[in-house]
Amino acid sequence: MSIPSSGITLENWQSFAAPAVDPALWSAIVPAAGRGSRLGFNRPKILYPVAGRMIIEWLLDLLLPCCRTIVFVLSPEGSLEVAPELERLAPGRYKIAVQEQPIGMGDAVDVGARQVTTLHAIAVWGDQVALRPLTIEAILRLHQGPLEPVATVPTLTVRSPYIHFARDEDGKIIEVLQAREGDAMPEEGESDAGVFCFRSRELITLLGELRASPLATGRKTREFNFLPIIPLAAQSGRTVLTPRVLEPEETIGVNNTQDAQKLEEFLSDLLKGSSRG
Repeated sequence: MSIPSSGITLENWQSFAAPAVDPALWSAIVPAAGRGSRLGFNRPKILYPVAGRMIIEWLLDLLLPCCRTIVFVLSPEGSLEVAPELERLAPGRYKIAVQEQPIGMGDAVDVGARQVTTLHAIAVWGDQVALRPLTIEAILRLHQGPLEPVATVPTLTVRSPYIHFARDEDGKIIEVLQAREGDAMPEEGESDAGVFCFRSRELITLLGELRASPLATGRKTREFNFLPIIPLAAQSGRTVLTPRVLEPEETIGVNNTQDAQKLEEFLSDLLKGSSRG
């Protein structure tokens, strides 16, 4: 099955997808070791309230219907605060993986991935509360589908990107640029929404390859970055799908109070839509 030149979009994605999500095949990894300092919140950021609900509640509602287990990657002190909430909200459906040192998202995903026992894993950043259930369904079904990708990463063209996936003339991803690392960013770029699907064993293999590569260490932050895993997978000949199934609001993470305010209306509408359904 070949992908059309226009790519996989909201209009055609079902043609390349499995008939339904099989939750038995999936685990989620949620890196959430950070605190809400920039939000004026002296607790784990995942407990910060947005649109009347904690971030963790939005993520559980999003991921529990389609995953067997959710692995939360927490700091040692954060695990003590988050564990009681998880036991209250999702008893028997979660695991906690402790990231002993905050050395980067690549390490956080690696720590979580080692507790995954399912065929596939979806990694979702712990502040991406605006992801829609339809987006998650689309990328999980695409990842289970006949194209048999190693990685599925929904992307969107945005102005003034914080992240940009650069491609060669054949459309293959060759590099990721990151504003936080001091890279020169284009005026318009191809960005992600902090959600990534992988075949679980390939994810572990790729993280090992990435950890051994100089590409993993951020030039400015000196952290073990996760995003270079995407060009690494693409350049090694593995199939990487980048479907265009996102709405712009889904790319907003809760990094500060301004982000939280932007998302209030969008999330309130999501709640109203689910209650009507």
